[in-house]
Amino acid sequence: QEVDEVTVQFIRKDVVMSWFVFVIRLKEGIDRDKVIKYLKENRVSSKPYFPPIHLQPFFMKQFGYKLGDFPITERISSQCLALPFYNSLSNNEIDKIVDILKDAIRLN
Repeated sequence: QEVDEVTVQFIRKDVVMSWFVFVIRLKEGIDRDKVIKYLKENRVSSKPYFPPIHLQPFFMKQFGYKLGDFPITERISSQCLALPFYNSLSNNEIDKIVDILKDAIRLN
């Protein structure tokens, strides 16, 4: 929440999440691949999040979907990345990840 260039998931107060991944969305214009590269260079693992379902091989083959069929979904997907997330992740480690993420965005 400290990073204006990042949107995090909104979780209603009455919802209990069963987390398996923590996905953020980068502000439009930020190069996700450069951010991922910088994070990796600083020992923070991250990955592009799943491509839109219509671009999964099964759906492309079965239904003929192609890049460009759902441009808003594709744009949003290209801005998302998964950050490290696991039970024993300490607050200090989270703070370090956020600081490295801030640097990656600033240098973008």
